[in-house]
Amino acid sequence: MSYLRVLAPVTAGFGLFSAPAFGYMDPGSGSLLLQIILGGLAGLAVAGKLFWHRIISFFRPQRQEPESADAEDG
Repeated sequence: MSYLRVLAPVTAGFGLFSAPAFGYMDPGSGSLLLQIILGGLAGLAVAGKLFWHRIISFFRPQRQEPESADAEDG
C-alpha cells in the first residue's frame, strides 16, 4: 500500500496547483458522454447475462459428492 502514500499527495497537488482550463463542451460532447455511459452499462448487462451461471456458481458453496463404494475398489 506504499504507492497510495505517494499517489494521494501527487493527485492532490495536481488538483490544487493546476491552472484553470476554460474548455467548451457543446451539446454533442454531452451526448457522446451519455452514449459512452449507456453503452458501458449495456455491455455490462450483456456480459452479466452471458456469464450469469459462472457468476452464481462462484458464490454458491460447492456440494460435496458422496464417495461411492465402486471408487474405493479401484
